[in-house]
Amino acid sequence: MRLLLTNARCAQAYASLRALRPYAEWVTVVMSGPPALGFWPTCHAAYSRLVDRRCRVPDPERDWHAGRIQRENTPAEQTFVDAMLRVCERDRIDTIFPSNDPWVYVLAKNRERFADQGVLVPLPDYDTVVKPLDKYATIRCAEEMGFPTPRTWLPESDEDFEKILAETSPPWMVRPRFTSGGRGMQIVTEAQRLKATARATATLHGTPMVQEYVPGRGNQSYYVVMDRSVRPVSVYTPKVVRVSGRVLRNVTGASVSAAGAPFAAEAVRLLARIGWWGGATLQTKIDARDDTPKLMEINPRCGTYTWARTEIGINEPLLWLRIARGESPDCLVPGKDYPLGRLMLDPFADATTFFADLVELAAYRFRTRVLGRASVDPASAPPGVAEMLRAYRDEYLGPHERVYHPAFRYLLEDPLPCLLWLTKKIQSAAAIVANGVGR
Repeated sequence: MRLLLTNARCAQAYASLRALRPYAEWVTVVMSGPPALGFWPTCHAAYSRLVDRRCRVPDPERDWHAGRIQRENTPAEQTFVDAMLRVCERDRIDTIFPSNDPWVYVLAKNRERFADQGVLVPLPDYDTVVKPLDKYATIRCAEEMGFPTPRTWLPESDEDFEKILAETSPPWMVRPRFTSGGRGMQIVTEAQRLKATARATATLHGTPMVQEYVPGRGNQSYYVVMDRSVRPVSVYTPKVVRVSGRVLRNVTGASVSAAGAPFAAEAVRLLARIGWWGGATLQTKIDARDDTPKLMEINPRCGTYTWARTEIGINEPLLWLRIARGESPDCLVPGKDYPLGRLMLDPFADATTFFADLVELAAYRFRTRVLGRASVDPASAPPGVAEMLRAYRDEYLGPHERVYHPAFRYLLEDPLPCLLWLTKKIQSAAAIVANGVGR
């Protein structure tokens, strides 16, 4: 296999690289987007010793984030596709592995063009791909299947906003239908600001959806691989044991490999209803009011926590490629083909989010105790310092079998992408503080 790996700045890119490198005679990694501060590399996976060549291509994401979703390529997308085809021809690429939503979208609608050049793009057809990418369509499909969701609207008129205000109370989430990484998402705490916020978002990202805010800090993700007959090949449902961030982002800090989470069967049926094959992540937030996981979105790709599966033996990228080639991958049985009870830790992320959580705690206490103002989400109050320290002590020094993020595990063997990953986690921790501090 001669592999082209895309979107090297995403977290899942490095895990995918390590998972597929043993099966590839050549790996090219493409980079896009401006460097941080104008010079600092953000595409960490591209700087690995496992990469044979790295190169830059035009970024295809601008039209995606603007909500210009269509079957035909925009001029910017066509420029991107042409550049990718040139890279494939030069490096004799036969397989492209995408790793982020906008790239999945553009590559899916051009997969036949790549196939004509002998390049496999392991994705379903465009009509199937666009369903989970559209967050509003995803919620509607989940409602039809009986999978729990937050109440969701797509307001386009004054009457629609009046209905939302009559039926619910703040806070609300205003979210673009097509986005990644939470871009464009806002929380609205005042009724008089809802319409203006939604319409301001529409000018940048297209008509957004409005959702009731789901209180609490808990989350549950369902990592599923489906075969071409839309039957499950792998279902991984880790138990989250520590969370960082509040209000806008609840980021998993530590999790344990587990099986049998509630609604796992419903998650599989939802993907089957969509017609999805390959890997996907269903993200839910646990509603503190009734302890029910409410669907936030489906990511039709390998997700941020791909490393947590690859490091315990679930090679999701390889499974996906085998399915795309028409091969029959062996099914994975929880507890037999991967170990249960393994604690998943990312020391670099923990080193940065700990300080972000301290800032958040100080701001939260100042807001609630000094200013006497209520929190946006009282159910997601940050833990105290002693509680945080106990959690880290128990996780890193306790009797658990631990699995570490590859950026930490392979630091000495492959230092540059690992150190670049650390700088990205610093940036991510700063964003968590900026988005939700004190709220």
